Amino acid sequence: MIKQTFFLIVGIGLVIGCNTPQADTKKEEPKKKADTNVAIIPLKDTTEAPTGITTGNMDPNNRFNNITAILCGEKGKAGDLNYLFDTLAWATHSKFIDSSWKRLERKRLVAMQKWGRKEFEKPNDETKMVFYPFSGPDYLTAHAFFPKADKYVMLGLEPVGKLPDLKKFKAGDAADYSADFKKSLGDIFDKSYFITRKMLNDFQSQKVNGLLPVLAFFIKKSGNDILDVKYLVRYKQDSISEVDYDFKESEHKPFGVRVDFLQDGKAKSVYYFKYDVSNKQFNDTTVFYKYINKNSENCITYIKSASYLLHANFMSNMRKLILKNSVAVIQDDTGIPFKYFEEGKKFDVKLYGQYTKPVSDFPYLSLQKPLQEAFKRDSLKVEKLPFHLGYHWGTKKDVIIYAHKK
Repeated sequence: MIKQTFFLIVGIGLVIGCNTPQADTKKEEPKKKADTNVAIIPLKDTTEAPTGITTGNMDPNNRFNNITAILCGEKGKAGDLNYLFDTLAWATHSKFIDSSWKRLERKRLVAMQKWGRKEFEKPNDETKMVFYPFSGPDYLTAHAFFPKADKYVMLGLEPVGKLPDLKKFKAGDAADYSADFKKSLGDIFDKSYFITRKMLNDFQSQKVNGLLPVLAFFIKKSGNDILDVKYLVRYKQDSISEVDYDFKESEHKPFGVRVDFLQDGKAKSVYYFKYDVSNKQFNDTTVFYKYINKNSENCITYIKSASYLLHANFMSNMRKLILKNSVAVIQDDTGIPFKYFEEGKKFDVKLYGQYTKPVSDFPYLSLQKPLQEAFKRDSLKVEKLPFHLGYHWGTKKDVIIYAHKK
């Protein structure tokens, strides 16, 4: 089991970004010599709920939970914001979310939950942390497969952003925000994954303003209540600190966020970081590498629709860290190349679904021969998937690789 306390590392500088390599047009600060004596400061343990707080007994003035309830279309559950459902914009929004969510449950979510919790029962019991690189705001899938986790650590390139201040909306703002919010959910509802280039456009400040609203939406729609939101801020090239949501120092933009939530009476946390984990910015001399390395020990790593980034040499540090730290790696073929699970015979592997060549968006990639051979070798044992998940939404030829460390 991993330690139940998450850690904040204070040390050398960070470079922001994640998911796919992205050029930074801003002038870089002078690089400092790597600090080999990184201080480790424990954050509070969130495994116990605040006194008196239970599911269904939330503070009616908890703005994080109430705002998210409006975005989720949950009438009667938004505390001091419930009056907004009397307006046409939010009443219409609620109907759309309700019908879309029911369709999502019917098409794949319920099947994913039942199947995943059975197939991944062992890693669910072994560890309380899920590491989900290249995730965007997709807490939905991680929770469907791994509901017992206490902490989810997610990485992407999308900006963190803020929840909408609904009380300050002017005439017409609610309808515009609802339209943009629904648009940002389109791909996950229809195709089961987010498209990075679309997210980078959809999550701009004049629209949904970052990933946080969608992340909070998925946390709450998964049956949880939002307890608190904190930001993680970078100070020059020296340190990172956790700060309150209303932090006012505009020169320090958050590179991460922590959302605490209540699941069946137990407090849990989701961390999301905007960070480029290619080798230049993510190596054993950088503080964020040390941070992730320290806090992903004995984790479940989940990878889906990851643009085959871990096939590239410039992502080798992340690939090695995952293989070293994970109790289990559960992924589709866009994650770690299959050959690495066979090297050294350190993993027991089980395959599901159908393996086919990468979709046309990746014409430079061919079939992985070791994975192709494994499917042929294990053909009598390979089970079908009772749902669709991943890039092959057109053909429904999806694959899941479950590699459990021996």
